[in-house]
Amino acid sequence: MNESLVSKYKDIVTSRGLTYHYLSLPAVDDKPTLLFIHGFPSISYDWYHQINYFSERGFGVVAPDMLGYGGTSKPTDVSFFLHTAIVQDLLDILDAEKVQKAIAVGHDWGAPIVSLLSMKHSNRFLGFAWVAVTYQTYGPFPPIDVILEMNIKEFGRPLLGYWKFFEQESAPQIIEKNLESLISVLYPDDPDSWLTLMNQPGEIQAFVENGKTTKRASYLTDEHHSRLLESLRKGGLTSSLNWYRCMLGGVNSRIMEEIPEENQFIKRPAFFAVARKDHVCVYDYGVPLMKKYATGGLKMVEFQGGHWVHLEEPETFNRELEGWIRDTLQQSC
Repeated sequence: MNESLVSKYKDIVTSRGLTYHYLSLPAVDDKPTLLFIHGFPSISYDWYHQINYFSERGFGVVAPDMLGYGGTSKPTDVSFFLHTAIVQDLLDILDAEKVQKAIAVGHDWGAPIVSLLSMKHSNRFLGFAWVAVTYQTYGPFPPIDVILEMNIKEFGRPLLGYWKFFEQESAPQIIEKNLESLISVLYPDDPDSWLTLMNQPGEIQAFVENGKTTKRASYLTDEHHSRLLESLRKGGLTSSLNWYRCMLGGVNSRIMEEIPEENQFIKRPAFFAVARKDHVCVYDYGVPLMKKYATGGLKMVEFQGGHWVHLEEPETFNRELEGWIRDTLQQSC
C-alpha cells in the first residue's frame, strides 16, 4: 500500500459500542466508493493492490479491519459476531463517511457479509462483488462432522476439515505459538496443498502443532507477510476464530426469519471472481448458487489459481472489476 495512505486511517465507535479501524479515501467527482471487506486471517492491508489501483483512478475506498482483526475491537464472546450486527457496523462507517454510492466487495468471510448487505440493504448499494466465496443464504448450521459427510457425498472429499481444528478451545493458543506455520498453509505456493492440509480433518492441526511450514506463495510479499504477522501476534487468534465459531454455535442460524423471500435474490448487478484451484470454496458449489440468485445481472470471471485471486492476479482482477463497475454504472443511469 502506498505509504501516504497510512495516515488516512480512522477509528469509529459504532452504534453497538465497538471500535473499528478503517481506511477512508474520498471519491473524486461522481465516482462510487468501494467497500472492501476482508476475511480470515487478514487485515484491510490485504486489499492493497485494489486500494492503490482504484484510489488512483478517483474511486472512493473504505477498507475496515473487520471485527477481531488489526486495529478493530476483538470481542471473545461469539454473540458479537452476529452477521446482521456486523453489517450494521459497516453501515455506521458508511454513514460517518457520508457515502451514498457504494459497491461492496467481499473475500472469504467478507463474502457472506456482502450477501447479507444484498439481502437487507440492497437499495444502499450500486452493486455487489464476491471474491472466491459465493453468495449464500443462511440457515441452521449442522455439526461439522455432518457437513464433512455431506461434502464427501457431493464432492467426493471433505472440504472443511480444517474447521475441526478451528472449533477447538485450544486452537488459538496452538496457532499463536506457530503463526508462521498457519500463514504458510493459508497462503501456499502450491494451492493443491489445500487438498490435504485444509480439506482433510486433522491434517492442519498436526501440521501447525509441529511447527511445520510449506513454501509460501510469492504473492504474499515480505511487507504483506510482516504486517499480517504483526497483526496476529498483537491481536491473537481468539477473537478472529469466532468467525467460524459463531456459525458452528448457531449465532446466525435464524437470520433468514427476518428477510422476505424475494430479498434472497441479488437484485443489483453482481460480480463473481471464482477460483478454479480454491479447494475449499469450490467452483462446482459456487457457480450454480451465483447463477441461481443473481437475478440483477451477473459478471463471472474465472481465475486459474487459488483462494487469494485479488493477490495472485491483481492486474487482471482489478481490470475486470473496474470494467464491471463501469458497465454497472451505465446500467444504473
